[in-house]
Amino acid sequence: MSTPKAEKTPEQWQDDALSSILSVTLDGSNTKRQGRRCLTVVANELREEGMSALITKTTMERVLVARLEPDEVSASGIGVFDYLLGSWRAVRTVIENLSGAKGKALDASVRESRIGVLRDMQALLVSYMGLTLQVPDMFARVGRPGQRIIIDALLAESVENDSNKAVVSELLAELIKRFAEDGLPEVLTPIISELGLRSLARSNRSLLQPGFRKLLEALEVLTAYGEIAQAFVHMATFDPEECSGRRMQTGTALGIFLGFSAFPSSDEAIVQTYYADAPERSPLDCEALHAGLRNTVQFLQSALFQICDRLVRAGAEERAKLTSFTLRVLATNARRSGMQADATKVVDDGFADNLASVWLRLSEPFTNDAQLRRIA
Repeated sequence: MSTPKAEKTPEQWQDDALSSILSVTLDGSNTKRQGRRCLTVVANELREEGMSALITKTTMERVLVARLEPDEVSASGIGVFDYLLGSWRAVRTVIENLSGAKGKALDASVRESRIGVLRDMQALLVSYMGLTLQVPDMFARVGRPGQRIIIDALLAESVENDSNKAVVSELLAELIKRFAEDGLPEVLTPIISELGLRSLARSNRSLLQPGFRKLLEALEVLTAYGEIAQAFVHMATFDPEECSGRRMQTGTALGIFLGFSAFPSSDEAIVQTYYADAPERSPLDCEALHAGLRNTVQFLQSALFQICDRLVRAGAEERAKLTSFTLRVLATNARRSGMQADATKVVDDGFADNLASVWLRLSEPFTNDAQLRRIA
Protein backbone atom coordinates (compact mmCIF):
# COMPACT_ATOMS: atom_id res chain seq x y z
CA MET A 1 0.00 0.00 0.00
CA SER A 2 1.51 3.33 -1.10
CA THR A 3 2.09 6.09 1.42
CA PRO A 4 -0.14 9.16 0.88
CA LYS A 5 1.78 12.11 -0.53
CA ALA A 6 2.41 14.69 2.17
CA GLU A 7 0.62 17.97 1.55
CA LYS A 8 2.88 20.95 1.04
CA THR A 9 3.00 23.67 3.64
CA PRO A 10 2.16 27.19 2.40
CA GLU A 11 5.88 28.04 2.50
CA GLN A 12 6.82 24.97 0.46
CA TRP A 13 4.18 25.76 -2.16
CA GLN A 14 5.41 29.37 -2.35
CA ASP A 15 8.98 28.14 -2.77
CA ASP A 16 8.01 25.83 -5.62
CA ALA A 17 5.83 28.40 -7.39
CA LEU A 18 8.16 31.38 -6.98
CA SER A 19 11.23 29.33 -7.91
CA SER A 20 9.52 28.41 -11.18
CA ILE A 21 8.31 31.97 -11.85
CA LEU A 22 11.68 33.59 -11.16
CA SER A 23 13.65 30.70 -12.66
CA VAL A 24 15.95 30.61 -9.62
CA THR A 25 16.54 28.22 -6.74
CA LEU A 26 18.04 28.33 -3.28
CA ASP A 27 18.60 24.56 -3.34
CA GLY A 28 21.22 23.53 -5.87
CA SER A 29 20.78 19.84 -5.01
CA ASN A 30 17.15 19.77 -6.16
CA THR A 31 17.28 17.90 -9.47
CA LYS A 32 13.81 19.16 -10.42
CA ARG A 33 15.22 22.70 -10.57
CA GLN A 34 18.12 22.11 -12.90
CA GLY A 35 18.68 24.94 -15.33
CA ARG A 36 17.61 27.62 -12.86
CA ARG A 37 20.06 30.14 -11.43
CA CYS A 38 21.18 28.96 -7.99
CA LEU A 39 21.50 31.89 -5.57
CA THR A 40 23.84 30.28 -3.08
CA VAL A 41 24.78 33.53 -1.32
CA VAL A 42 21.16 34.32 -0.43
CA ALA A 43 20.55 30.73 0.71
CA ASN A 44 23.56 30.86 3.04
CA GLU A 45 22.54 34.25 4.43
CA LEU A 46 19.04 32.98 5.25
CA ARG A 47 20.42 29.92 7.04
CA GLU A 48 22.85 32.09 9.01
CA GLU A 49 19.87 34.19 10.11
CA GLY A 50 18.08 31.05 11.32
CA MET A 51 15.59 31.03 8.43
CA SER A 52 14.69 28.29 5.99
CA ALA A 53 16.29 28.65 2.56
CA LEU A 54 12.94 29.01 0.83
CA ILE A 55 11.56 31.60 -1.59
CA THR A 56 8.45 32.89 0.16
CA LYS A 57 6.40 36.04 0.44
CA THR A 58 8.87 37.21 3.10
CA THR A 59 12.04 36.56 1.10
CA MET A 60 10.95 37.03 -2.53
CA GLU A 61 12.17 40.62 -2.88
CA ARG A 62 15.51 39.70 -1.39
CA VAL A 63 15.79 36.85 -3.89
CA LEU A 64 14.74 39.09 -6.79
CA VAL A 65 17.33 41.73 -5.86
CA ALA A 66 20.01 39.04 -5.77
CA ARG A 67 18.94 37.79 -9.22
CA LEU A 68 19.24 41.33 -10.58
CA GLU A 69 22.83 41.76 -9.41
CA PRO A 70 25.13 42.58 -12.36
CA ASP A 71 27.08 39.31 -12.08
CA GLU A 72 23.89 37.24 -12.19
CA VAL A 73 22.46 39.23 -15.08
CA SER A 74 25.69 38.94 -17.09
CA ALA A 75 25.97 35.21 -16.38
CA SER A 76 22.40 34.59 -17.49
CA GLY A 77 22.73 36.65 -20.67
CA ILE A 78 19.15 37.87 -20.24
CA GLY A 79 18.49 41.61 -20.01
CA VAL A 80 16.97 42.93 -16.79
CA PHE A 81 13.70 44.11 -18.30
CA ASP A 82 13.38 40.99 -20.45
CA TYR A 83 13.86 38.86 -17.33
CA LEU A 84 11.34 40.84 -15.29
CA LEU A 85 8.84 40.76 -18.15
CA GLY A 86 9.24 37.00 -18.55
CA SER A 87 8.68 36.51 -14.82
CA TRP A 88 5.65 38.83 -14.96
CA ARG A 89 4.15 36.75 -17.77
CA ALA A 90 4.85 33.56 -15.80
CA VAL A 91 3.16 34.79 -12.61
CA ARG A 92 0.24 36.06 -14.69
CA THR A 93 -0.22 32.55 -16.12
CA VAL A 94 -0.18 30.91 -12.69
CA ILE A 95 -2.76 33.39 -11.39
CA GLU A 96 -4.99 32.65 -14.39
CA ASN A 97 -4.69 28.91 -13.75
CA LEU A 98 -5.53 29.22 -10.07
CA SER A 99 -8.44 31.52 -10.84
CA GLY A 100 -9.80 29.08 -13.41
CA ALA A 101 -10.70 25.41 -13.55
CA LYS A 102 -7.34 24.23 -12.17
CA GLY A 103 -7.92 26.10 -8.94
CA LYS A 104 -11.44 24.86 -8.27
CA ALA A 105 -10.20 21.70 -6.57
CA LEU A 106 -8.48 23.75 -3.88
CA ASP A 107 -10.11 24.99 -0.72
CA ALA A 108 -11.27 28.56 -1.36
CA SER A 109 -9.15 30.02 1.45
CA VAL A 110 -6.03 28.19 0.20
CA ARG A 111 -6.63 29.35 -3.36
CA GLU A 112 -7.11 32.98 -2.33
CA SER A 113 -4.02 32.85 -0.12
CA ARG A 114 -1.91 31.56 -2.99
CA ILE A 115 -3.30 34.10 -5.42
CA GLY A 116 -2.58 36.84 -2.87
CA VAL A 117 1.11 35.84 -2.71
CA LEU A 118 1.31 35.73 -6.50
CA ARG A 119 -0.27 39.17 -6.83
CA ASP A 120 2.35 40.50 -4.40
CA MET A 121 5.02 38.98 -6.63
CA GLN A 122 3.40 40.51 -9.70
CA ALA A 123 3.31 43.95 -8.08
CA LEU A 124 6.97 43.59 -7.09
CA LEU A 125 7.96 42.78 -10.66
CA VAL A 126 6.01 45.79 -11.96
CA SER A 127 7.78 48.04 -9.45
CA TYR A 128 11.19 46.87 -10.60
CA MET A 129 10.24 47.22 -14.28
CA GLY A 130 9.30 50.81 -13.55
CA LEU A 131 12.58 51.35 -11.73
CA THR A 132 14.56 50.12 -14.74
CA LEU A 133 12.85 52.88 -16.74
CA GLN A 134 13.18 55.57 -14.07
CA VAL A 135 16.74 54.81 -12.96
CA PRO A 136 18.41 52.57 -15.57
CA ASP A 137 21.87 53.11 -14.04
CA MET A 138 20.80 50.98 -11.07
CA PHE A 139 20.88 47.87 -13.24
CA ALA A 140 23.28 46.02 -15.52
CA ARG A 141 23.16 47.16 -19.16
CA VAL A 142 22.51 43.79 -20.76
CA GLY A 143 20.03 43.09 -23.54
CA ARG A 144 17.24 45.38 -24.74
CA PRO A 145 16.21 48.22 -22.41
CA GLY A 146 12.61 48.33 -21.25
CA GLN A 147 11.57 51.23 -23.44
CA ARG A 148 12.68 49.38 -26.55
CA ILE A 149 10.73 46.28 -25.56
CA ILE A 150 7.56 48.29 -24.93
CA ILE A 151 7.85 50.22 -28.20
CA ASP A 152 8.61 47.02 -30.12
CA ALA A 153 5.34 45.62 -28.78
CA LEU A 154 3.43 48.79 -29.66
CA LEU A 155 4.80 48.79 -33.21
CA ALA A 156 4.41 45.04 -33.76
CA GLU A 157 2.48 44.01 -36.85
CA SER A 158 -0.37 42.77 -34.67
CA VAL A 159 -0.87 43.84 -31.08
CA GLU A 160 -3.55 41.12 -30.96
CA ASN A 161 -0.69 38.65 -30.55
CA ASP A 162 -1.09 37.47 -26.93
CA SER A 163 2.45 38.42 -25.97
CA ASN A 164 2.23 41.93 -27.44
CA LYS A 165 -1.33 42.49 -26.23
CA ALA A 166 -0.28 41.73 -22.65
CA VAL A 167 2.51 44.31 -22.83
CA VAL A 168 0.38 46.97 -24.48
CA SER A 169 -2.72 46.66 -22.33
CA GLU A 170 -2.12 44.88 -19.03
CA LEU A 171 1.48 45.86 -18.33
CA LEU A 172 0.95 49.52 -19.22
CA ALA A 173 -2.14 49.59 -17.00
CA GLU A 174 -0.19 48.08 -14.11
CA LEU A 175 2.73 50.49 -14.55
CA ILE A 176 0.27 53.40 -14.55
CA LYS A 177 -1.47 52.15 -11.41
CA ARG A 178 1.83 51.61 -9.59
CA PHE A 179 3.52 54.89 -10.56
CA ALA A 180 0.58 57.28 -10.98
CA GLU A 181 1.58 59.05 -7.77
CA ASP A 182 5.20 57.98 -7.76
CA GLY A 183 7.03 59.36 -10.79
CA LEU A 184 4.96 58.33 -13.81
CA PRO A 185 6.51 61.11 -15.98
CA GLU A 186 9.97 59.62 -15.30
CA VAL A 187 8.70 56.14 -16.25
CA LEU A 188 7.11 57.54 -19.41
CA THR A 189 10.06 59.68 -20.57
CA PRO A 190 12.30 56.89 -21.95
CA ILE A 191 9.30 55.26 -23.66
CA ILE A 192 8.31 58.46 -25.48
CA SER A 193 11.98 59.22 -26.21
CA GLU A 194 12.40 55.80 -27.82
CA LEU A 195 9.31 56.41 -29.95
CA GLY A 196 10.70 59.83 -30.87
CA LEU A 197 14.08 58.39 -31.87
CA ARG A 198 12.37 55.98 -34.21
CA SER A 199 10.32 58.83 -35.63
CA LEU A 200 13.54 60.65 -36.53
CA ALA A 201 14.83 57.68 -38.54
CA ARG A 202 14.95 58.51 -42.24
CA SER A 203 12.84 55.45 -43.11
CA ASN A 204 10.02 56.70 -40.88
CA ARG A 205 10.06 60.44 -41.66
CA SER A 206 8.52 60.25 -45.11
CA LEU A 207 4.75 60.34 -45.41
CA LEU A 208 5.20 58.11 -48.46
CA GLN A 209 6.22 55.22 -46.18
CA PRO A 210 3.91 53.38 -43.73
CA GLY A 211 6.29 53.76 -40.78
CA PHE A 212 5.03 57.19 -39.69
CA ARG A 213 1.47 55.88 -39.35
CA LYS A 214 2.52 53.15 -36.91
CA LEU A 215 4.47 55.66 -34.85
CA LEU A 216 1.52 58.03 -34.59
CA GLU A 217 -0.82 55.16 -33.80
CA ALA A 218 1.53 54.05 -31.01
CA LEU A 219 1.48 57.55 -29.53
CA GLU A 220 -2.31 57.54 -29.78
CA VAL A 221 -2.45 54.23 -27.91
CA LEU A 222 -0.29 55.66 -25.13
CA THR A 223 -2.14 58.97 -24.76
CA ALA A 224 -5.48 57.15 -24.73
CA TYR A 225 -4.61 56.37 -21.10
CA GLY A 226 -5.71 59.47 -19.18
CA GLU A 227 -2.85 59.17 -16.71
CA ILE A 228 -0.29 59.06 -19.52
CA ALA A 229 -1.84 62.08 -21.22
CA GLN A 230 -1.58 63.89 -17.90
CA ALA A 231 2.01 62.80 -17.29
CA PHE A 232 3.11 63.59 -20.86
CA VAL A 233 3.38 67.36 -20.37
CA HIS A 234 5.23 66.87 -17.07
CA MET A 235 8.11 65.00 -18.68
CA ALA A 236 11.43 66.82 -18.64
CA THR A 237 11.57 66.40 -22.42
CA PHE A 238 8.19 68.03 -23.10
CA ASP A 239 9.34 71.66 -23.08
CA PRO A 240 12.98 71.83 -21.97
CA GLU A 241 14.34 75.35 -21.46
CA GLU A 242 17.43 74.67 -23.55
CA CYS A 243 15.29 74.12 -26.65
CA SER A 244 14.29 77.06 -28.81
CA GLY A 245 13.83 77.83 -32.49
CA ARG A 246 14.48 74.77 -34.63
CA ARG A 247 15.17 72.68 -31.53
CA MET A 248 11.49 72.96 -30.57
CA GLN A 249 10.89 70.63 -33.51
CA THR A 250 13.76 68.19 -33.06
CA GLY A 251 14.43 68.24 -29.32
CA THR A 252 11.02 68.15 -27.63
CA ALA A 253 8.78 65.14 -27.01
CA LEU A 254 5.81 66.50 -28.97
CA GLY A 255 7.77 68.54 -31.52
CA ILE A 256 9.26 65.44 -33.15
CA PHE A 257 5.75 64.24 -34.09
CA LEU A 258 4.56 67.70 -35.15
CA GLY A 259 7.50 67.68 -37.54
CA PHE A 260 6.04 65.00 -39.82
CA SER A 261 5.49 66.84 -43.08
CA ALA A 262 4.30 66.54 -46.67
CA PHE A 263 6.06 69.77 -47.65
CA PRO A 264 8.76 69.25 -50.31
CA SER A 265 11.25 71.18 -48.15
CA SER A 266 10.94 68.38 -45.58
CA ASP A 267 10.73 65.41 -47.94
CA GLU A 268 12.24 65.70 -51.43
CA ALA A 269 10.86 62.26 -52.30
CA ILE A 270 7.39 63.82 -52.48
CA VAL A 271 8.51 66.00 -55.38
CA GLN A 272 9.99 63.01 -57.19
CA THR A 273 6.92 60.85 -56.61
CA TYR A 274 4.20 63.37 -57.32
CA TYR A 275 5.68 65.92 -59.68
CA ALA A 276 8.69 64.52 -61.56
CA ASP A 277 6.56 63.40 -64.50
CA ALA A 278 3.64 65.78 -63.92
CA PRO A 279 3.68 67.17 -67.53
CA GLU A 280 3.10 63.66 -68.90
CA ARG A 281 0.27 62.80 -66.51
CA SER A 282 -3.38 63.33 -67.35
CA PRO A 283 -5.40 65.81 -65.25
CA LEU A 284 -7.27 62.88 -63.69
CA ASP A 285 -4.02 61.18 -62.67
CA CYS A 286 -2.72 64.41 -61.16
CA GLU A 287 -5.91 64.92 -59.20
CA ALA A 288 -5.79 61.34 -57.94
CA LEU A 289 -2.22 61.87 -56.73
CA HIS A 290 -3.17 65.11 -55.02
CA ALA A 291 -6.18 63.45 -53.38
CA GLY A 292 -3.94 60.71 -52.01
CA LEU A 293 -1.52 63.26 -50.59
CA ARG A 294 -4.36 65.28 -49.06
CA ASN A 295 -5.76 62.13 -47.41
CA THR A 296 -2.35 61.36 -45.92
CA VAL A 297 -2.03 64.89 -44.52
CA GLN A 298 -5.57 64.69 -43.14
CA PHE A 299 -4.68 61.43 -41.37
CA LEU A 300 -1.54 63.03 -39.96
CA GLN A 301 -3.23 66.18 -38.70
CA SER A 302 -6.23 64.29 -37.34
CA ALA A 303 -3.90 62.03 -35.33
CA LEU A 304 -1.95 65.02 -34.01
CA PHE A 305 -5.20 66.72 -33.01
CA GLN A 306 -6.40 63.62 -31.15
CA ILE A 307 -3.14 63.46 -29.22
CA CYS A 308 -3.12 67.18 -28.34
CA ASP A 309 -6.83 67.11 -27.49
CA ARG A 310 -6.11 64.42 -24.90
CA LEU A 311 -3.35 66.55 -23.40
CA VAL A 312 -5.72 69.53 -23.20
CA ARG A 313 -8.45 67.45 -21.57
CA ALA A 314 -6.05 65.92 -19.03
CA GLY A 315 -6.47 68.92 -16.72
CA ALA A 316 -6.10 72.67 -16.31
CA GLU A 317 -2.39 72.47 -15.51
CA GLU A 318 -1.75 70.22 -18.49
CA ARG A 319 -3.70 72.57 -20.76
CA ALA A 320 -1.59 75.48 -19.52
CA LYS A 321 1.62 73.58 -20.21
CA LEU A 322 0.59 72.78 -23.78
CA THR A 323 -0.32 76.44 -24.28
CA SER A 324 3.03 77.52 -22.84
CA PHE A 325 4.84 75.13 -25.18
CA THR A 326 2.99 76.61 -28.16
CA LEU A 327 3.74 80.17 -27.09
CA ARG A 328 7.44 79.34 -26.77
CA VAL A 329 7.39 77.85 -30.26
CA LEU A 330 5.90 81.08 -31.59
CA ALA A 331 8.20 83.36 -29.61
CA THR A 332 11.42 81.54 -30.49
CA ASN A 333 10.49 81.16 -34.15
CA ALA A 334 9.45 84.75 -34.87
CA ARG A 335 12.19 84.94 -37.53
CA ARG A 336 10.14 82.60 -39.74
CA SER A 337 8.29 85.68 -40.97
CA GLY A 338 11.49 87.26 -42.27
CA MET A 339 12.26 87.55 -45.98
CA GLN A 340 15.43 85.46 -45.71
CA ALA A 341 14.84 83.24 -42.69
CA ASP A 342 17.58 80.70 -41.97
CA ALA A 343 15.75 77.37 -42.34
CA THR A 344 18.22 75.71 -39.95
CA LYS A 345 17.28 78.07 -37.12
CA VAL A 346 13.47 77.87 -37.24
CA VAL A 347 10.81 75.17 -37.39
CA ASP A 348 9.88 74.13 -40.92
CA ASP A 349 6.67 74.66 -42.86
CA GLY A 350 5.26 71.24 -42.03
CA PHE A 351 5.68 71.74 -38.27
CA ALA A 352 4.11 75.21 -38.46
CA ASP A 353 1.19 73.94 -40.55
CA ASN A 354 0.55 70.98 -38.24
CA LEU A 355 0.64 73.15 -35.11
CA ALA A 356 -1.73 75.68 -36.69
CA SER A 357 -4.09 72.88 -37.75
CA VAL A 358 -4.16 71.45 -34.21
CA TRP A 359 -4.93 74.80 -32.59
CA LEU A 360 -7.56 75.73 -35.17
CA ARG A 361 -9.40 72.51 -34.35
CA LEU A 362 -8.94 73.00 -30.61
CA SER A 363 -10.45 76.48 -31.05
CA GLU A 364 -13.55 75.29 -32.92
CA PRO A 365 -15.79 75.24 -29.82
CA PHE A 366 -15.14 79.00 -29.52
CA THR A 367 -14.89 80.03 -33.16
CA ASN A 368 -18.14 78.24 -34.01
CA ASP A 369 -19.99 79.93 -31.13
CA ALA A 370 -21.33 83.17 -32.58
CA GLN A 371 -22.85 84.16 -29.23
CA LEU A 372 -19.51 83.68 -27.44
CA ARG A 373 -21.29 81.71 -24.73
CA ARG A 374 -18.32 79.42 -24.09
CA ILE A 375 -16.03 82.41 -23.48
CA ALA A 376 -18.53 84.25 -21.30
